[in-house]
Amino acid sequence: MELIDIYHKDGTPTGAVQDKEESLGPEEYRMAVGMWIVDKGGRIFLTRRSMEKKYAPGKWENPAGHVQAGEAPIHAVIRELYEETGLTVTENQVTLLGCSCSWPYLGRDFGVRMDVDLSQVRFQKGETCDAKWVGFDEFAAMAREGEFAPSLTNHMKDYREAFLKFTGNPDSPALDFLTGEE
Repeated sequence: MELIDIYHKDGTPTGAVQDKEESLGPEEYRMAVGMWIVDKGGRIFLTRRSMEKKYAPGKWENPAGHVQAGEAPIHAVIRELYEETGLTVTENQVTLLGCSCSWPYLGRDFGVRMDVDLSQVRFQKGETCDAKWVGFDEFAAMAREGEFAPSLTNHMKDYREAFLKFTGNPDSPALDFLTGEE
């Protein structure tokens, strides 16, 4: 059982705590976090969801997960990155890229610039099973082709511009389809 705080739509805690598997009311939200890693060459680090996952097995995503009860989003994303990949970062290395809201989730998405040797990545059984680096054009093609967990593209709609800037592609129209601006 994993306990999580329940939030209002504006991101403030309701004061309620429950198992993350329990149903939420229409005005209740869970908090999820994600970490985007970009290397000095501008490549984007992705992990593949384990085939054991109930939601989106085998799909690609960024390291991500739920904020536990009493946990700050920044601490949750650092914890999730370590649990899913064995990679460590500090708060000072991490940048908040944006926030998202798609019921029943509120999202906080972060970025870090670092080089990662894929042979050093450790996968979490039942969570992650592979990792790779992709260039921006490949990333955009994967998004168009539905290779990502749907939650990734649903949440990115709310912070797409910050993600483009962080990846070094501020003027790219490649992800315009995420907002319907094509």
